[in-house]
Amino acid sequence: MKFIDLFAGLGGFHQALVQRGGECVFASELNEHLAGLYEKNFGIRPAGDIRSVDLSAIPEHDLLCAGFPCQPFSKAGDQKGLECPQWGNLFDYVVAILKLKQPRFFIIENVPNLIRHNRGKTWSIICDQLKAAGYAISFERLSPHMFGIPQKRERAFIVGDRHGLSNFAWPIPDDIPQTSIRSVLDDDPPEAQGLNGDHLRYLETWQEFVAAFPKDQHLPSFPIWAMEFGADYPLDGLTPHARGYRRLGKFKGAFGMPLAGLSPQQAEAALPSYARTTLDHFPAWKIDFIAKNRAFYA
Repeated sequence: MKFIDLFAGLGGFHQALVQRGGECVFASELNEHLAGLYEKNFGIRPAGDIRSVDLSAIPEHDLLCAGFPCQPFSKAGDQKGLECPQWGNLFDYVVAILKLKQPRFFIIENVPNLIRHNRGKTWSIICDQLKAAGYAISFERLSPHMFGIPQKRERAFIVGDRHGLSNFAWPIPDDIPQTSIRSVLDDDPPEAQGLNGDHLRYLETWQEFVAAFPKDQHLPSFPIWAMEFGADYPLDGLTPHARGYRRLGKFKGAFGMPLAGLSPQQAEAALPSYARTTLDHFPAWKIDFIAKNRAFYA
């Protein structure tokens, strides 16, 4: 089975498919550092930007794999989606190759927010384009921890087959196995670098937090920003920088530190690093994360 690896990154698709007897006949990766690692690991130098590749010169293949850039669809970005001027049109190249080369299969992955982006409209457009290219498609949200790997990293996967998917089923386990980070750690790795005292205290504090968390509750899906625990500096309107640090005396900064009586420089230093932006307004996604953390702390 011959496959191509688009937006290849470190080569996750490559590693999996070679273990199943596949042969990679073409790879593409824009980032030079990642392309170098890919070549070192797999002996193939990926082509650069897919937008500069002669698509007709891509070798014939049975399976197309693509993890096209997730930044336009991630909750942590601007969510410009298919309209993103830098990355939004890259999915079009996937569709163009599918139409031109007509491999029987494809596997595509992206962040799970792709399904919900723009109230589902982006997902509908993507699915419609894949169907129009001649494929029966199916999609699912999967995470490594579902298969015994100690990592929670949910991703949206789409598979396609030009001959139909009547005999296909997602390999979702009936029970999620118990996992431990210890299963993938070496006891005595060569050239290991030890953690310093600060990092050990961070880990101990987070472990104490997780142990104290109610067992019948799920930890939040959003990033936990502990510096917002007790903070109430203003989010709406102007940022602290634009407002002026002298005018923050009635508020609290990181970890609930009172800002009253502090000089402008001290008040700035008492805020979380991500709140010291020189922008006039916080982006909506940042306000959302901060508000959720404050509500979670309350």
